[in-house]
Amino acid sequence: MTNSDSSGLRVVLLAAGQGKRMKSQVPKVLHPVLGKAILGRILDAVDALDAAHVHIVVGHESQQVCDYLQKNSPKTPYSTHLQEPQLGTGHALMQVVPDLKNFKGTLLVSVADAPLLSSASFSRLVQAHREKKAAFSLLTTIVDDARSYGRIVRDTKGNVTHIVEDKDASESEKQIREINPAIYCLEWPAVEPGLNSLRNDNKQKEYYLTDLLAWSVDKGLTVADALCDDWREVSGINSRLELAEANKLMRDQVVNRLALEFGVTIVDPLNTWISPEVTVGQETIILPGCYITGKVEIGSKCEIGPNTQITGPAKIGTASVVAHSVVSKTVIGDGCKIGPFTHLRENAHVSDFCRIGNFVEIKKSDIGLQTNVSHLSYIGDANLGQRVNIGAGTITANYNRLTGKKSKTVIGDDSSTGSNSVLIAPIVVGTQSMVAAGSVVNKDIPDGALGLARAKQRNQLDYVINKIEEIKLEQTQQMVKATAPTE
Repeated sequence: MTNSDSSGLRVVLLAAGQGKRMKSQVPKVLHPVLGKAILGRILDAVDALDAAHVHIVVGHESQQVCDYLQKNSPKTPYSTHLQEPQLGTGHALMQVVPDLKNFKGTLLVSVADAPLLSSASFSRLVQAHREKKAAFSLLTTIVDDARSYGRIVRDTKGNVTHIVEDKDASESEKQIREINPAIYCLEWPAVEPGLNSLRNDNKQKEYYLTDLLAWSVDKGLTVADALCDDWREVSGINSRLELAEANKLMRDQVVNRLALEFGVTIVDPLNTWISPEVTVGQETIILPGCYITGKVEIGSKCEIGPNTQITGPAKIGTASVVAHSVVSKTVIGDGCKIGPFTHLRENAHVSDFCRIGNFVEIKKSDIGLQTNVSHLSYIGDANLGQRVNIGAGTITANYNRLTGKKSKTVIGDDSSTGSNSVLIAPIVVGTQSMVAAGSVVNKDIPDGALGLARAKQRNQLDYVINKIEEIKLEQTQQMVKATAPTE
């Protein structure tokens, strides 16, 4: 960690809470909202701030959170700080103090359980804090029903004086609809004495950052505030129902943006789920039942769905169709027709103008230009050339269970496989070659050759007729025996 911070801004995320109402063994901040953990979405907003460092306070199931961060590191340099036990928001910030020894600037302190929080709201608070040269600033919002929230109390000049909790509020204070979502800016080290002076003489025996507001006012320091227009953006997740609501709100935001700003037709917005990371080109139609998350790029004039799941990273070119299918970590070219009931798995690359049909699975394979894999096939660890035609029921047998090794199948340009073929890798099928239907091949096939590997057909004449006569005779004998008189 550097001792100097050119941006003068650091961020502290409070991610130590258990979230008891979630009823989960997974930390609250790791529950996904449209395919990405709540903490990941907050970190995306932080990354847009150009902060020098983000301090992440962890506590409940801290190892799970740290493991997530190692696999999904933010762009902003980060460190984790263990809060054990969890004794309030003020106590959480105290765990970061040793790493702030040489820091002078603005600390943006935020909850980490509000997945809809935007970088714009963070920036608005930082700007208000700096413009007023404040020691303490807070983000506020207005709700229809302020029950259970801390109310923002202002003086006659409109300045924030303190925050009153619902249980302590007077009847007039209970009418206040402006509330505190627990997102602050602190000027450091000016407020450090106030943090050190916090007391836990309350029913919960916890240290609260809200007490820093009263301390700042008492010391005559400048206090600033900024308003978040939509309370839902700063709403934290405390239950599975609130998690579901956050998914809906984010879905609505994305659907509206794609329809209004990018010219995308979404036939049934209530039954279409698209994450903010997804980009979609103009004139593309998204049919009902689609779930599209992660870094997905869909070109213009495509038709996606119905009932299609796409998980990024993935890219779909112009004028392609993907119907009733599952796609993940895949590149699809222009003018392709995918589905219905196709499964394109990791590292599948489908070139332009290909047809990948029903009940086809493709994994770790390159599919060349104008190649067709129309139905009932598995293509794994393979390179298919241009204009290849894969017959129904073709399988590339790529895995040796005994050795655990996966081998490659290569099929040259303008070649084809007949129905119900098995290609045992490693194997090379040359250009303009054919694999006969029903063949099991385990040797390379030269260019222009036919690979035939099946038992020679033998026709037994009159077999069926003779068999029928035998059955009839046996049935007659049984009837005679059954009706014969007993002695």
